Amino acid sequence: MWSLSLDWIVLAVLVFWAVGAYNRVMRLRSTCVQAFGSLDTYFMQTQGLLNEWNAVQARSAEPGGSAHKLAYEAWQQSLGAMGAALAGAHARPLNASAVQALERAHDAQAAAWHALADMPCAPDGEATEAQPQVWRQRWQQQQGQIGLATAQFNTAVAHYNAAIAQFPARVLAWFFGFRPARTLALALGPQLPDSAA
Repeated sequence: MWSLSLDWIVLAVLVFWAVGAYNRVMRLRSTCVQAFGSLDTYFMQTQGLLNEWNAVQARSAEPGGSAHKLAYEAWQQSLGAMGAALAGAHARPLNASAVQALERAHDAQAAAWHALADMPCAPDGEATEAQPQVWRQRWQQQQGQIGLATAQFNTAVAHYNAAIAQFPARVLAWFFGFRPARTLALALGPQLPDSAA
């Protein structure tokens, strides 16, 4: 009789432990998703800024020279690729391949931006002297916000990964299919060209 009640006590302790561990992992997953939501907002604002700059450049002048035209086409493609990567990561922010695709798209966009910004014949548009500085300030502000939001997301992911790696929570993670998430390592800080209108 005593052994039967001991079995029930052990079973009850295991059930309560499992429920508590599951709730903790779910809270950590939710924190990761919320942190990515903030990051996603800043990425979308940056995409809006870049699309706005792109529209101004398209109105101001045709790209000059074949090198500039190729750089501009690469820039246009990078905008589309970044939008697609953002949509994928937004749908699955804890999926390692979706986050890696976002990281690659961001880095490709930065490289395309640098190539375009380094062109000597970038269109000047009808800008006043103050406007290029305004574009640079807006860009730098967005990059700063993305950097802070990325750090918050990476911290949340580190806590989540640590929780699902601990034994015996690792058993629950395996049972429910929780996979480690991926942190973001973004190349931040490319500058807008002085010729931006």
